[in-house]
Amino acid sequence: MPSAFQVRVTKDNLVFCSGHFITYEGGCEPLHGHNYRAAVSLEGTLDENAYVFNFVTLKKITKSICDKLDHRMLIPTNNPLLDIQSDSVSFTARCGSKTYLFPREDVVQLPIPNTTAERLAEWIGGELIAALRAQGASNLTALEVEVEETFGQSAFCKVQLG
Repeated sequence: MPSAFQVRVTKDNLVFCSGHFITYEGGCEPLHGHNYRAAVSLEGTLDENAYVFNFVTLKKITKSICDKLDHRMLIPTNNPLLDIQSDSVSFTARCGSKTYLFPREDVVQLPIPNTTAERLAEWIGGELIAALRAQGASNLTALEVEVEETFGQSAFCKVQLG
């Protein structure tokens, strides 16, 4: 009988503190932020070392992705409700009657339609997939990312890998 294997990392340092706002038809939320926490699960067959994937390496990869988002303003660049402009020093986002002006170095532009926890989990998952492929991980069958916005409030994105 074949066995199914999964590894999961959820550590106190897999966190990022970021500002954002959610847009919706007719407006957008007030500017606010969260102390997010990420967790990652990988499913797959065992490799030659009897690992699905090495925990230490998975934690390092996930932490480096979280670090890209930490202490930044998250702006969704694929959002049809935002008018986004930037120059060498600033970043301007307009949504309805609101205009936000941020120092360019404080912004992370994400190619997602909105900065919901669901879409952040999806983006982190895409970054993880690229990093895992670069590591040569060919035994993986699925990846799941959890993004916790606040205690007891999480979103998940699961991707089946081929």
